[in-house]
Amino acid sequence: MGQSDHAMQLPEMEAIAEQRIALAEEKKVILDHFQVASKACWKQFAVNDCLFKAKQQKYQALSPLDQREMALNARQRVLKESERQQRIVGKTQDTPKDKAMP
Repeated sequence: MGQSDHAMQLPEMEAIAEQRIALAEEKKVILDHFQVASKACWKQFAVNDCLFKAKQQKYQALSPLDQREMALNARQRVLKESERQQRIVGKTQDTPKDKAMP
């Protein structure tokens, strides 16, 4: 029973890992865009205002990605806890009842 549950969780863990990779790539694109935008700001007269706007755009773009990452973290915690519970149940089922009572 524990093995089949573990086998069912494996694809979900792999999906979470793939989603993490996709999030990392999206974050890299946003951060690269921020770098380009901030460099362009230094060529303008109003540098501080331009940098503020660039940072604001970066944070607005990263916010949904951070929310997705937190959701992935929560799902991964649930899966790990479920796996831990299954291991505990498996260990208690494996111990002979004769040894439990002296």
